[in-house]
Amino acid sequence: MREAFFQTAEIDSREFLRAFEHIPGLFYFIKDAQSRTMLSTREYTEQIGVQGGDEAVGKRPHEYMGRDLADHYLMDDKKVLQSGQPLRNIIEIGFNERGIPEWISTDKFPLRDASGRVVGIIGTMQSLQGRLHSLPHLGEVGRAADYIRQNLGKSLHLDEVAAHVGLSKRHLQRLFHRSIRMTIQRFIIRSRVHAAAHELTHSQRPMAEIALMFGFTDQSALSNTFRKVIGLAPLEYSKRFLRELTH
Repeated sequence: MREAFFQTAEIDSREFLRAFEHIPGLFYFIKDAQSRTMLSTREYTEQIGVQGGDEAVGKRPHEYMGRDLADHYLMDDKKVLQSGQPLRNIIEIGFNERGIPEWISTDKFPLRDASGRVVGIIGTMQSLQGRLHSLPHLGEVGRAADYIRQNLGKSLHLDEVAAHVGLSKRHLQRLFHRSIRMTIQRFIIRSRVHAAAHELTHSQRPMAEIALMFGFTDQSALSNTFRKVIGLAPLEYSKRFLRELTH
């Protein structure tokens, strides 16, 4: 019945996705098997640094963004296209309305045709900071997230966080993953990198000092984790931020 409905109705894909355009802070995109953008919300193109509604249509990432970020985006696209499995909670760099890099959370899912063949990607993006701002309204999860962000310089363990909010480790981990779709351990790492990124671009502190401020053993540990999380070294990130800020 479902297949017959979609075949006979000939629903315009743009109409089908229009409902997502009114969800605050959530942007969608569709790409073909060559990673060319086929359809997206206007806010999505702004998040990836492209001004103008259809400027990215038919283009691959290297045609509208820097090589380092484009390589990172294509690598994730390739994983989804080849494996047929989704990628969830990809934390990466986007751009705000002023063209300044900021953290975003991306989900990518395989898009299949009627025979089940993967023919593209459908995904969503939202500001990571927007997701974090909603946490105080989530009870124990919000309190746990606040505790983590207030103690990034300490050696944080799941036992300690769970005890702070009065829950078992297993229960808190389950609630946490349900609310923001990542484990507490991953949230700690992302929060440390995000705090370090902000400090790198808003202070004159040396990187070695920033590393110790946010729970890294040394500058090398910060650099390695920073690159794994966002695909850029801290110095590259700082240079990109300054370049976009002055343009």
